[in-house]
Amino acid sequence: MAEKISVINPSYCVPHSVSIQINTEKGIAYGEKDNRLFYIGDTSFSLRDRRVLYDDTQKPIVTFYNKIMTLREQCKVLKGESNDSSDLLFWVKEIKKSSTIPSEITKLNVFLAGNKEEKKSDFRVIIYGSKHSCTVYAGESPTIIAKMENNGGFNVLVYPNVDYAFIVALLMIVKDVYYSNESKDSGKSNSAAIKMISTSLSLDSDD
Repeated sequence: MAEKISVINPSYCVPHSVSIQINTEKGIAYGEKDNRLFYIGDTSFSLRDRRVLYDDTQKPIVTFYNKIMTLREQCKVLKGESNDSSDLLFWVKEIKKSSTIPSEITKLNVFLAGNKEEKKSDFRVIIYGSKHSCTVYAGESPTIIAKMENNGGFNVLVYPNVDYAFIVALLMIVKDVYYSNESKDSGKSNSAAIKMISTSLSLDSDD
């Protein structure tokens, strides 16, 4: 990709592809030489629903805000450690399931700060299947800017001239969607198990 795609900082756009490994448990992103590139200051949303992504020099890169307590609504991302809406960089919305979105796919739409009307997304993330691999696209086009495979951690390939800090920030949100969905699936399983036990007890009491 010849044209640079910069959201956080053009210094993170390089003329070659970038391989990144994200340790999803620790919230740390590593480069090809196992050097730490970025890390999350707190690996879970606090009561204020605020987390900060730092680079390896402890410089704050972006802050995530999740005010509605569910990623199914939206997550806002601001510059540095800011809490001022004028420093908004982008926000991410999980699209509700519909007949046009297969059940095994999760779609996230990404909107840049100037895109107030949200008529079209500036980027989109498609998360696939139980393995939770995903692809990041430019807008609604077929142009791929990054790919991720989840193999006990996120193995990421960022395409040339794409802001890799932006991709890491996006995938930190994908990580939360992944664990959120895992919890929901676990909750459904527990609920089903409880229902089966209750039914069994009810049948036993009728004897």
